[in-house]
Amino acid sequence: MKFTKILISVVVVVTLLGCSATKPQSTPSTTKAQAQPSQPQPQVPTSPTLLTDIAFNWIGVDQDKLSPNDIKSDGKPDGHFHITVPFTQPSAVKSIWIRYAEFGKSYKWGWIYNKNLPITGYMMAVFDGLGKPILPQGDNGYRVDGLADFDLYISELNNESGRDTLKFEKGKKFTLEIDYVTQKDEQKEFTSSVEIT
Repeated sequence: MKFTKILISVVVVVTLLGCSATKPQSTPSTTKAQAQPSQPQPQVPTSPTLLTDIAFNWIGVDQDKLSPNDIKSDGKPDGHFHITVPFTQPSAVKSIWIRYAEFGKSYKWGWIYNKNLPITGYMMAVFDGLGKPILPQGDNGYRVDGLADFDLYISELNNESGRDTLKFEKGKKFTLEIDYVTQKDEQKEFTSSVEIT
């Protein structure tokens, strides 16, 4: 009888030790798997956070939004760029320009918020983060604060003005300039560039 009690006690102890030996192995891996998503991971910035950090991306030739000289569709898809701009204080965007220069050729497309100022170059269509067109209006500028997203459209040029021809092709590099004024009446600008890949 004593032998049976000892044998049962040994079996229970071994079973309990076996259970406790497997628990630490399975518990930490389960805990790690569950804890990893809740632990703070290093953040890779998906949008700019510094004053001088602007995201300027080429989307493609995908929609017809304008003709080279007017904000009216002309039956030809336009070059589409997307920008995300960080404004650290309330500001007003006055103008946006995209330029291309190569081998002595120089083209520019522009958008000016003041409808009374002429565009020197070709027209640009600008849309806000909700997909609504931003049409030139008064002289105050387009109000922004924090991160602002814009979609920009410019036309290819097919012997415009009897001389200007440009196709959106791999390897072509475009530069961006955004002119704005801060709430403290400081004139500032953002610049960036992108290459079609």
